[in-house]
Amino acid sequence: MRIGVTGSTGFIGRNLVRYLSEQKNCDVTALARNPDDLANLHERCTVAVGDVRDTSTLQSAFESCDAVIHLAGLFNHPELTRQDYVDVNVKGTENVLTTAQSLGVKKVVHCSTVGVASGGELPYSEDAPYSPPEWDKYETTKAEGEKLAIDFGKQRNYPVFIIRPAQVYGPGDLSKLKYYKMVKKGVIVSPGKTLKHLIYIDDLCEAFYSACIAESGELVPTIIANRSPTPLTDLTQLVANELGVDYPKVRLPQVPVTLAASVVEIVFNAINKKPPIFRRSMNFFNKSVEFENLNALKYLNFEANTPVEIGVKNTAAWYKKNNLI
Repeated sequence: MRIGVTGSTGFIGRNLVRYLSEQKNCDVTALARNPDDLANLHERCTVAVGDVRDTSTLQSAFESCDAVIHLAGLFNHPELTRQDYVDVNVKGTENVLTTAQSLGVKKVVHCSTVGVASGGELPYSEDAPYSPPEWDKYETTKAEGEKLAIDFGKQRNYPVFIIRPAQVYGPGDLSKLKYYKMVKKGVIVSPGKTLKHLIYIDDLCEAFYSACIAESGELVPTIIANRSPTPLTDLTQLVANELGVDYPKVRLPQVPVTLAASVVEIVFNAINKKPPIFRRSMNFFNKSVEFENLNALKYLNFEANTPVEIGVKNTAAWYKKNNLI
């Protein structure tokens, strides 16, 4: 099976290319904007330089593919404009779908996010209404991109499978590095009763593959998450254990830190630089999430298999091995 992967040089993309090549014996075409980033991808994959904002660069990448997994997205760049986000997360998605259909690709698996519908009471289900915060450029444009993908599939009778990953973690994930460093230093933003619903990278890769080979092409979002959420206090203790330190004794209050992050974001946006902390990053500490992931079992026969204890152990080991912590 030949699978095209956009966003192949990100955390999820690199692991997915490796997983599909090594574990599933797939022929993978990896798409990325920067040719330098493609140099260290898996030796078996075919590399293609392209940009989801430019349909002409997608043609050769998707040619002869049986399926395309669309991961490319603009994320965690609050200094960029909303139009920048629209160009990648909405128009880029339309370009991928249009090109894939025109080339006869049998299916597109679109990577969305659980954040597009995580408002109201817990647990959130796939049927929850779209509710991204208006100020969040990432969540709002990912919601628009998901809606576009669903409408595209319905109007053109084209198989599009929507995957909504929960918070992804594992070896290679740099987004959680600050959190691990805080725990090692004995400092944490007060976790309170915050719940985190995670998904380990290898489990997510298995879900993407399952979506590629699934016979059903239901145009419904499918949440991919662990079987149950983890209290942030428990997660922090697991991280502390793996780093050989005590549970953090310095616990910063959520509200003042969140307000400070908002101020920092505003200041850095004014000078067109990426802020070191920003409002979205504080969601990890102050927003509880729990999901019902019934569609994963129904349509993909999928359940996550990696215990959080093992996932944290592997993640911490990777940070240590690469001298990051």
